[in-house]
Parts: sequence; C-alpha cells; structure tokens
Amino acid sequence: MGTSTPRSTSGVLSRVEARSIDYVPLSERRGRLSDQATIWFAGSAQLLSLATGAIGIVLGLNLGWTLIALALGTLLGTIPVAAHATQGPHLGLPQMIQSRPQFGRYGALIIWAMAIVVYWGYIVLGGDLLGATAAELAGGASQPWIVGVCAVATLLAIFGYHWLHTAQRIITGILVVAIAVYIAGLLATGSIPATLFDLSESFHLGSFLIVVSAATGYQLTWAFFVSDYSRYMPPGTSKPAIIAVTSLGLFFGLFTFMGVGAVCAALLPAEGIINGLVVTGGYVFPGLGEVMLISGGLGLLGLMAMCAYGGSLTLITALDSIRNVQPTRTLRITTILLIGVTGTVAAVLIPDDFINTSFATVLTVVAYLMGPWTSVNLTDFFVVRRGHYSVAEIFKKHGIYGLWNWRGMTAYLLTLLLMVPFMHVGSFQGPVAAALGVDIAFFVGIPVGCVIYWLLCRNQDTEGELRVIAESDRDLERIGTPVE
Repeated sequence: MGTSTPRSTSGVLSRVEARSIDYVPLSERRGRLSDQATIWFAGSAQLLSLATGAIGIVLGLNLGWTLIALALGTLLGTIPVAAHATQGPHLGLPQMIQSRPQFGRYGALIIWAMAIVVYWGYIVLGGDLLGATAAELAGGASQPWIVGVCAVATLLAIFGYHWLHTAQRIITGILVVAIAVYIAGLLATGSIPATLFDLSESFHLGSFLIVVSAATGYQLTWAFFVSDYSRYMPPGTSKPAIIAVTSLGLFFGLFTFMGVGAVCAALLPAEGIINGLVVTGGYVFPGLGEVMLISGGLGLLGLMAMCAYGGSLTLITALDSIRNVQPTRTLRITTILLIGVTGTVAAVLIPDDFINTSFATVLTVVAYLMGPWTSVNLTDFFVVRRGHYSVAEIFKKHGIYGLWNWRGMTAYLLTLLLMVPFMHVGSFQGPVAAALGVDIAFFVGIPVGCVIYWLLCRNQDTEGELRVIAESDRDLERIGTPVE
C-alpha cells in the first residue's frame, strides 16, 4: 500500500476515485446502508436475467412452478452472496484481495484469473445484448450502440465507488416503478390466465431442480465483488443488518426480472424474450414494453460498470501479487480502460446468437468454479479466523499469509473434484447427475467445501496470527493515505 502525501488533484480528476486495492481509512468510511440494497437490485434486475427466468417454461413447467423454483434458487444463492457484504466494512478492502489469507499470495492467482474472466464476460455479453436491443428500438446497426454503451459503462467505472452507488440508486427507482406497473397491469387486465398458476399440473421434479440450480448458480456469480461495494461503510456496521439489506436487493432484483422473463415465455412461448417483453408490456398500455426494455437495459449498463470496476480491482490485485505495485489513480484508470476497451471489441465481434446458444453453458461453468471459492472464503471469515485478519500483512510479500496456502488450495480442488459427478453442463453429464436426471453440484459442493476447509484448518495457529495482527496493524490509519 502507498504511504505518500494525501491527494491534491483538482478539477474533474478530483471527482475520480483514487482508491483501488488499498485500505479505506476510518476517516473515509461513510455511506447509507440502503445503498447495499439498491446497487444489487439494479445490478440484478437487468436484461440478462430474463433468459434464466424462461428456463422453467422451456422445460415444461407452468408459470406457477417456475416462479416457485426461481424463488427457491434465488434464495439459496442469495444467502452466501449477501454474507460477503460484511467483509467490506470489517476490513476496508475489496473482495478478491481478501482471498490471500485462504490461498496465499500466489495461490490466489487462479481465483483472480477466474474472477477477471467473469467480470470481462459480463461486459462482453452486456454490450452485445444492449447493442442489439438499442438497434432494435432506435434503429441502425448494433455495433455503434455497443461501443456507446460500453464507453458509458467504462466512464462510470472510472469515476468509481460513490458514482456507481448514486447511479444504481436512480436506476433502482426507475426499475421498481416500471416492474410494479408491468406486473400490476398484467394482473389487473387479466392478461395472465389463472390456469398458468395451477400447481396440480405441469410439475416434473427434474425440471424443477434444474431451474433451482440455474437460479442459484446465476446468483452466485455476484459473490466475487460484493464487498467491493461495501468497503467504504463504517466498520461498526451491523453484520445482520448489512446481510439483510444486501439480501433484499439481491433477491428481489434477480427474482422480479427472472419472473418477468418467465411471464414472457409463458404468455408468448413462440416469441423471443425481448420481443415477448415488448408485446406483453403492450397488453397493459402501448410503450410499456419498451419502457421495461430501457429500464432493464439501464440495470445492465450499471452491472457492466460494476464489472469494469471490480475487474480493475482484481487485475491490480493479481499484478501486485506478482510484483508489488503502487495502487495509484492512474493505474486504476488504466486497468479499467484495458478491461473496458477489450470487452467492447469482443462484444462487437461475438456472434449475434451467442447469448441464446452459449450463455447458459458459460454461466454454469463459471458458477461451478465460483462455488468452492465462496465456501472457503466464508468459512475462513466466519468460522476459522472469525474476521481476525491483518490488513498490513495481506499486502506483505512475505507476510503471515504466505505465498501458497495448501489448506485453501486443497479444499478448493477437492470440492471441485467432488462436484464433478453431480454436474450437467453442455454435453457433459456426471454419473450421479445422469442417474438423478438433474444437476445438484452446487448443493453438494458448497456445504462440502465448507466442511473440508474447516477440517483442514483445525490445527491452524490462529492464536499466533492474533499476536502478529496486533503488532502489524497498529499504524493502519496512517498507511491508509491514498497514492496519487
């Protein structure tokens, strides 16, 4: 971490966040608890979520059973993801650098590489979908629209943490009104037949569990960057309160927009989801479908900005692991531009049907890789070390957390291997998944990963770490000075 004099920039640059992977001192800890709900509501209630919501209808479930499966899967994914929000106020650090105590300075590189791919992938997919949607609504080719929306997302990420929270508060307000009018209007006009909710029909356990698994996996992909957006909160922030507020945003944001996708697929199974949303919105009043598209597009734009922001933090963390770097404002801007520009180019070049043909497979693979990490990280934070970490030691190349941590790496690899028999992705189907007819890898892997890591840490010298922490973090506020 840097120790130079405080920032002295002025003008537009002074509005750009200076911090990246460095510790946020107590003097800068401020923020509203409600922001943890709005940033995740807007980030979840966006156009990419529509496709996941339609899965149950495609598999033969009716709307009632699909919504129940989506709610259950969203809830199961929300619990571990929201738990990560407590780590931001407690440590004042972004999410991925907190993996060093569990995996080691070098050992965590594979986790960070995976996270960067997730961030970058959402920018690519989001840019492609927003470009195509904007072209359909406003006309013209999709490529200029892709460049435009990616540029806006990148610029918002550059301005940083507080700007992102402000943008997502505004977008959440727009989304809540649009969704409420859409759902209430469809119900009031009788556009959704009551027969679609008949729970005595159209149930198949395998299809139901597939939807639960898909919703859980989709929600888990946010776990990589939850504390990135809570690290400016005061350290005394109540853990139950921040988990509850974050859960509200995560659950209702994702569930409502997946539910909209399910409604569109149930009412107009022959239409694509985007066209279905336009048509069903028109059942309430002309133009509402387009309003829903724009609202969901704004949510996706906000998510893309969050991914450029989180990707930058993770990339800087990885660079710092290989060779100590000064986390300057310039480095932060440079890495955001690298992620944003390359993501824009890829979004322009990928096939138009990528989301329809490959998105689900990519999402599932990412979630498989995500599950063991969240097990290890949360077990370490809540059970093994119980939140006792040295911020200073996390940044030391030869600190107490080491270059490699065999416990975290072993737990991660064992958990991932144990999940393989329960996986079903693309053409691959594990033996247990084949026998059961459903993928339950997440529901096996996450709890098993927690137990494996806990067992491997039974003889860890946490008492010795506490003595080092007390010594190393005595001057934490002084070393929290930002580097220009």
